[in-house]
Amino acid sequence: MYHRICPDETRFDEMSPGFAPNRDLSVTVSAFDEQMAFVARHFNCLPMPEAVEQLACGKLPKRSLIVTFDDGYLDNLTLALPILRRHGVPATVYIATGLIEHADLPWWHELEDLIAARDGLHVHWKEQDLHYSTIDAAAKRQTFDALNPMLKCMDAAEQAEFMNLLRQGSSKPIQQDDQFMNHSQLIELASDPLITIGAHTHHHLALSYLNPIRLRHEMSHSKSLLEGWLKRPIEHLAYPFGGQVHACAREFSVAAELGFTSAVTTRLGHFQRFHKNHLLALPRIGIDYRDCMARFEWKLSGLYSIVRRPISRFVC
Repeated sequence: MYHRICPDETRFDEMSPGFAPNRDLSVTVSAFDEQMAFVARHFNCLPMPEAVEQLACGKLPKRSLIVTFDDGYLDNLTLALPILRRHGVPATVYIATGLIEHADLPWWHELEDLIAARDGLHVHWKEQDLHYSTIDAAAKRQTFDALNPMLKCMDAAEQAEFMNLLRQGSSKPIQQDDQFMNHSQLIELASDPLITIGAHTHHHLALSYLNPIRLRHEMSHSKSLLEGWLKRPIEHLAYPFGGQVHACAREFSVAAELGFTSAVTTRLGHFQRFHKNHLLALPRIGIDYRDCMARFEWKLSGLYSIVRRPISRFVC
């Protein structure tokens, strides 16, 4: 599981040294190139539709590997795709359609910027006065770690309202975000034979906190928009955030009702034989900026999953 590919010279903490909470979403170009060269040599790299079909039949070859990206960042097209082409590695890119339409700002990036630029945050929210010190890198990280789960629990309207309150007192204007692909760039990416496009809901909300109507709309609207833009069925889904707290039996059931063939979580693990009966709750292994090649190989070996999650059975 990847999110972003960034240039090698990227400085993650330019605004506030020592504070870069979203860098876990990034892998550098040179690291990604080395990783793709490795998997092309040592693994059976499959597109998601083929892998799921073989898994469902109990015939998934050993050392199979699927590369996925979440959200729809522009660098998936400009930086990742040339590397995937160079090594002949297919990938599935899960698109949050609200981000593609630029109807939503990625609050997790703006939250980092607002905290980095200020020495304190003060918000009156739901009859409470919330005060956070952001005087140094440690305090900024503590504030981010407090606000991040709060925002994940909100619906889109609450997130917008809360972010508007945080913006008050900031001298930094709200800018149109250019980190994500637009429609034409998405169509360009989808036209490459190595790429499978999947849905990642519309507003990128934690689905478990939504009522049944909103939950269904988040999945179905993303699916229908992508099918309209790309003129093809969208059969694969990634749950936003995707942990056991954010996607469980209810969400898996709705994905099935909407006709998705597979859905991936962020639960750590490798595909096992029993996953052929749980195609809408597939695990993944996250890759981030800290993964040198030794750590990358360790993660793919299976030992990492055993150490981090020794019970590998399916759990709702």
